[in-house]
Amino acid sequence: MLAKYNTPLSDRQALYLRLAVGLVFGLLLAFLSEQIDAFRKTQDGNYNVWPPEMVWNRILFASVALTAFVVWAGAGAMRRLSLAAWTITAFLLLLLIGWSQSEGEAFRGYSFMFHADTFLVYPLLFIAHELISSADQARKPIAPYEVYFDQAWKRGVQLALSLLFTGLFWGILWLGAALLKFIGFEWFGDLLEETYVAYPLSGLAFAASVHLSDVQTKLLANVRALILGVLSWLLPVIVVVGLIFVVSLFFSGLQPLWATRAATGTLLGACLAMVLLINAAYQQGDEERPVNIVLKLTARAAALLLLVFAILAAVGLSLRVGQYGLTPSRIIAFIGVIVALLYGVAYAIAAVMPGRWLRLLEPFNIGLAITKVAIFIAVLTPIASPARLSVDSQIARLNAGEVTPEAFDWQLLRFKTAGYGERAIDKLITDGKTQTIRDLATKAKASQNLYDFDGGKLAAKTPEAKNYRLVYPAGATLPQSFLSQAFNAENEYASAPCLNTGVCDAALIDLNGDNQPELLIRKDKALHIYRLKDEKWEILKVSYDLNEASVKAFTEGRIQLARPEWSDIKLGDKQLKINERY
Repeated sequence: MLAKYNTPLSDRQALYLRLAVGLVFGLLLAFLSEQIDAFRKTQDGNYNVWPPEMVWNRILFASVALTAFVVWAGAGAMRRLSLAAWTITAFLLLLLIGWSQSEGEAFRGYSFMFHADTFLVYPLLFIAHELISSADQARKPIAPYEVYFDQAWKRGVQLALSLLFTGLFWGILWLGAALLKFIGFEWFGDLLEETYVAYPLSGLAFAASVHLSDVQTKLLANVRALILGVLSWLLPVIVVVGLIFVVSLFFSGLQPLWATRAATGTLLGACLAMVLLINAAYQQGDEERPVNIVLKLTARAAALLLLVFAILAAVGLSLRVGQYGLTPSRIIAFIGVIVALLYGVAYAIAAVMPGRWLRLLEPFNIGLAITKVAIFIAVLTPIASPARLSVDSQIARLNAGEVTPEAFDWQLLRFKTAGYGERAIDKLITDGKTQTIRDLATKAKASQNLYDFDGGKLAAKTPEAKNYRLVYPAGATLPQSFLSQAFNAENEYASAPCLNTGVCDAALIDLNGDNQPELLIRKDKALHIYRLKDEKWEILKVSYDLNEASVKAFTEGRIQLARPEWSDIKLGDKQLKINERY
């Protein structure tokens, strides 16, 4: 009996369902948004204390919005009962993710739709939907690879086109509002600003665009083929750049890479790009279509480079974690490293295996997609919450004596891990190993602002003269007041370059004519300028745009003042910057 009704919707039925979801969900989102705005007006800028009902309001808002995408994408492809079951499952999973993230998110008035640490919810939902939708269409738990390929790339292109359509839709509406305003009619613009108009209109526009792209199969296929073709021929470019980078490392060593403090993120971005471009070149293999020999060779090379980049990213992250322990952002990076290593190993095996070109990519891609879904669900729920794991890691370091109570990251517990950190602080207040730990935990709990408590952490380390080479003026020495001042070793804005390791060039020069020289410290292509104020050195400016010539000039001590061509004008308490002309 159920099988009779468990059939895919017709095109007309899919259109009606999509439009209904766009309208109804849009009205529901407008209602939730109005409640949020009304609550905000009572908060007077204090968004850290949100009652549970408002936290759940934000969770429900995000869950409803993302569930709409599930219905829009599945309406034209999945069977009715399968779509209903998957929609309910996805909605409940999103609620669970929202609750978990609210427990670990410092900003309690958050929306996990727009938060950096929870961006994994988007690839999770996309990948899970394609796995379930493709399996439903194939009528088997694991669909043939060509079904996964066709559906995933189709939905990706469809999503991009629908976002573009919706943006153009609103652009035209606001253009009409502007034209009416020119002749004295503002009612149309005011109407578009109404929440109960904006959300349903956006839902209807997006639903219509999804359906139009779904039924125009030839158009969508042509656009997808064009995108795949363009992306595939970017593969040789990234391979050449990657090879130049790897070869250059043999001459420069790894230290300059780690000194950037952004190496892991950049390397993971390169891994993501290579995975995308390798799959764009491979598509469904070389049996159904001829593949240029250049693409075949560069795809194999990219697969091996992918493993090298993933290993470098893992090494870079391990150095940071070994120094400072886990934080939520480092755990997210750790997940990226794990996924990159899995892809690197799998693709490297596929590249060196004899036989048909990269034939193992197909089973590996399916297995890796399922693995990513499992990993992302674990990270986005209490199973492996980054906030919980970070708190556990930091508390373990404190109890093991790897970090002193004064240098411990109390801000992480108090302000950056919400419920997990707050409960850990409460436990330290009563069960801390030493009185110092208990006192600082009490102080952290009483703190109301991220910036008004450091737990003694700023008194971390004093600079060592051997780490600085004074290049200007000749014969001078570093001020003793600088060498005796304690700087925060972990916060670059309250720290000093080369505080821990390395050697920096330094110079003393009076920049403002007060007979008190400022201190300039160069590290790589960044110039840090310090001034002495109230007997303490503080950062005045950091410039990151030094070029090779300016670095050489600084190293050689060729430094001179350049006075502005035009003086400023002061009128009362207002100063006109004449030198900043346009």
